[in-house]
Amino acid sequence: MIPALLTLLALVDAAFCGFRDAAGRNPRIEKRAYFLRAVRRGALAGLIAVAALAALTFAVLGLAPDPAGLWLDLLAAGRRLLLVYGAYAALVCTALLAYALPVHEARVLASVTILGPFTMVRPWVLAAGALLAALAAARAETAALTLASALTIGLIERLLGRGWRRGRPVPFRPS
Repeated sequence: MIPALLTLLALVDAAFCGFRDAAGRNPRIEKRAYFLRAVRRGALAGLIAVAALAALTFAVLGLAPDPAGLWLDLLAAGRRLLLVYGAYAALVCTALLAYALPVHEARVLASVTILGPFTMVRPWVLAAGALLAALAAARAETAALTLASALTIGLIERLLGRGWRRGRPVPFRPS
């Protein structure tokens, strides 16, 4: 359950990275198809990152002298990650629910008080969760995998933005 929840959080985070990467870069009024493509692009990047991290984790487990003990330590680290990232995700989901209301003031309040500021602190939350889990880990492999995972997930938004900086944005196809 813990790996599945962390995977879900990583994929949703990557999908939002795709949205944020594309936001404000297209002058058209109707952008639904454009944003859907951007979200899919982010989710695909997240899926590739999660698959690579899973392969790395299984490789480390395969090389460990005590794979069962390492797995239990990884699960304990995952619980610590879920405490931090789950609280952050719950806060963002609450803001998104307020944003979905058909009341303009609620949407503005959610955007100004939660969605905007907490998007800015996202890298710090990512680092705090990883440090909390890595410092409490009983094994060095767990700490290294935790930090590598957080770094990889944290780099997704930066890598998605490279296309814009190099002049290759998310292509826009009229619907």
